[in-house]
Amino acid sequence: MKISIYAPRIVSSAVQTIEAVPFSTATLLTHTMQAFGGGETNATSLLFIPNGTPPAGGWPLVAWAHGTTSVAKASCAPSQTPQYLDGGLTAEGFPSNYAAFIASLVGAGYAVVAPDFEGLGPAASGRYPYYNSTSTSRSLISAARAARIANPYIGSRWVVVGHSEGARGALALQDFLAEATDLDFRGTVALAPFVSIASAVDSLGGLAIADATNAPTYRTIQNLFVAMLTTAARVVTPKLDVSTTMGPDLAALMPVLQNNGIFASFGIFAQTIAPKAPGTFAGFRADWASASGIEEFLAVNDVGASISFSLKAPTLIAQGADDIFVLKSTTDALVSKLGSPSAPTLTYKTFEGADHGTIVVQAASEVLAFLAARLR
Repeated sequence: MKISIYAPRIVSSAVQTIEAVPFSTATLLTHTMQAFGGGETNATSLLFIPNGTPPAGGWPLVAWAHGTTSVAKASCAPSQTPQYLDGGLTAEGFPSNYAAFIASLVGAGYAVVAPDFEGLGPAASGRYPYYNSTSTSRSLISAARAARIANPYIGSRWVVVGHSEGARGALALQDFLAEATDLDFRGTVALAPFVSIASAVDSLGGLAIADATNAPTYRTIQNLFVAMLTTAARVVTPKLDVSTTMGPDLAALMPVLQNNGIFASFGIFAQTIAPKAPGTFAGFRADWASASGIEEFLAVNDVGASISFSLKAPTLIAQGADDIFVLKSTTDALVSKLGSPSAPTLTYKTFEGADHGTIVVQAASEVLAFLAARLR
């Protein structure tokens, strides 16, 4: 079956002043993309071009896939927070290190396109299809094509680098490469990929039992994850009954996710859940992941749960040993599923002392080395 190549259109282009990414020209592109619900929609992407003369063949392109900024709030868009490029994560108390990381990519001689995922940003319309492989992949592919339309000195060689939920999306993109045959895809970097959510929730429960001091935090994260994925699945299945995934206390917190960034939401969840004695908060159901609508959603979009997903391009996965949001044990299992760390298509690096935010800093040199090998 022949797959048609979607051609985005540039709606507007505006030069930006972004001091956090020096020695580059930054442009906010508003462009079209294929909408999750069908037809077209407008999207926004930041494009960074290194100062100087482009190399032979044009600037290699890195598409940057951001982590969860919100699961529903359109204004939590990386392009709208030029100081940090993280949609409010740092402002809410989670230092993302995104701006410094993007600056390192530009400093290494790569053009970087950083899309606000579909449903986020000033051009967004409709709901954000959070944790949706089709939407995320087409956000990245459309952004890459729009970047090349906007700047003719960008070559066809490209990679995708993502963090957390964006790392999941960067991996999932490999199932959509047939929609991007005009681009020369060279590989994927996944930093602390947010996958295997049902297993992660179970593992967090085990940590809560073993570590009474930090149990309230683990219970909060469990409930937050189930609420996040329920919100995501309801974009696909609007009539999904939340009572199939959670009790009334957690259901009462669902509007928090609609109106806040993700770490502001985490704080509100913690204030509500942490003081409760175990068993006194009517939170997520033990069988939440098998609920109708959720099970199907995870099977399609969670690359750690999918029985059919496999790597199709060289991939680097990096994981922090001290990450409490994406557990090392979960990423270990993903790597075991996708292939041996010695397999030619997969490199797995772990970093002692790195957590969910600092992995972006600590893995930077490994990422640059991987990109240099793939984009030469």
